[in-house]
Amino acid sequence: MKREGCIILILAAITFGCANKGGKFGDIEPNNTIEEARPVKLGEPFPATINPVGDRDWFKAEIKEPGYLKVQASNVPQGLALETSFALFQEWEGKKEKQLRNWHKLPDALPVSQEGTYYFVVGDDWSDKSSQESFRLKVDFIKEFDFQEPNNNPQEAKPVEIGKEITLAVYPVGDQDWLKVTAPGQGYLAVYSKGAPEGIVPEIKYAGYDEWAEPKVKEIRNWSKLPDGCFIPKAGEYYVLLHDQWDDGCSETPFTIKIDFLEEMDIREPNNDFKEAKEIKRGDTLRVALFPTGDRDYFKIKNAKGKKLSFADKEIPEGVVPEMQLYRIDPNNAEKLKECSAWQKLPAQFDVEENQEYYVLLHEQWDDASSPKTFFLKVE
Repeated sequence: MKREGCIILILAAITFGCANKGGKFGDIEPNNTIEEARPVKLGEPFPATINPVGDRDWFKAEIKEPGYLKVQASNVPQGLALETSFALFQEWEGKKEKQLRNWHKLPDALPVSQEGTYYFVVGDDWSDKSSQESFRLKVDFIKEFDFQEPNNNPQEAKPVEIGKEITLAVYPVGDQDWLKVTAPGQGYLAVYSKGAPEGIVPEIKYAGYDEWAEPKVKEIRNWSKLPDGCFIPKAGEYYVLLHDQWDDGCSETPFTIKIDFLEEMDIREPNNDFKEAKEIKRGDTLRVALFPTGDRDYFKIKNAKGKKLSFADKEIPEGVVPEMQLYRIDPNNAEKLKECSAWQKLPAQFDVEENQEYYVLLHEQWDDASSPKTFFLKVE
């Protein structure tokens, strides 16, 4: 009986040892809390399991320089959808985890700006699946390849010279890059990209930033795909934010961005709101531009005589289809316009009453094309 008991104990010890060496039953347990996080060797794959349901495994890695801590998995059992989250360990705080990056599907990476010990946890995305079969985790360190980083907030925005090309990368998933540029006067910031890697659709928006204001960031123009432009009313410092269109793509391959400044080509800007409408009269020949994409130009005219108001065009840029609509001030609300006609492509003619004030809105047919090249608009 003693001999049989010894054999049983030995077999149990062997079984326990195999499980804790990452054999069939996976990684070394317990590591379900950040305090129990297991150290990993960078670049060396190791086994892990998510078992039972709700299991979460913590690990830690030492990082010596700026770059990215990347976690990836292979041979994942069917049914598991692995995610990871990154954190720091706060030994003396009530909440031990200081989250650095929220849950993302593997592979994923954490941008690291300074030396330290970084923690990550791996689990099933909805914590409703498990498997006794192990998978392989691999943790790598990637040296910083985006020399505009860190620039994930306006305070860290990197200055960009007008007309000078820079390289940057959208990495990891959800990366957003802030840049700042000084405009010499009224005109347009025009932003271009080239060499964007597959899976990245660069989008951009424009803002002003004042650390003493509330809110500190004031949006000037919302997200638009590149190339794009933004009207700038005066000289000053402006901020540009770039990201992937849906924040679901990333690449370690940098691409090129250039920000140009275009002097104002339309002397009647700004007139994107009817309250800024520029006065025109019959017989005027206007030189106008529909730029950037989505530009809307309002004009105001007092119809002293005649029952028709016509607009003729010349030298419209290729790809741009201008159209116009006629308005008057809403008699029930002086802060709004009331439609007086349907949209008409140029040339256009509208029925009008004498001695009445009208507003005319000019825009591109679908608001999806533009050109900095001006064209002629004659009022008759």
